[in-house]
Amino acid sequence: FIFQFDENELADHKEASETGINPYPIYAAVDKEKLSEKGESFPGTWFEFTPHETGYPALGAFVSTKSFGSEFEKGKLKRRGKKKTICYMQGEYS
Repeated sequence: FIFQFDENELADHKEASETGINPYPIYAAVDKEKLSEKGESFPGTWFEFTPHETGYPALGAFVSTKSFGSEFEKGKLKRRGKKKTICYMQGEYS
């Protein structure tokens, strides 16, 4: 249950974690379709979210968390995505 809608973004937590006010948050999501494939190690299974970067650790594919949801082409920003609030991101982690 969400008792208060948090308008902040994950990237807004940079300062609080860098100054030691809050512990550094690292969230992860799992691609359940990749996880269910048997007998292999799939590098795209785990997806990581931090105040600084978001991406696939095993693939080395990360973008700034502020750019999460944006569209890229050949490594260049093509279209900036909508800002993702903490509440939206909590739904992604579930």
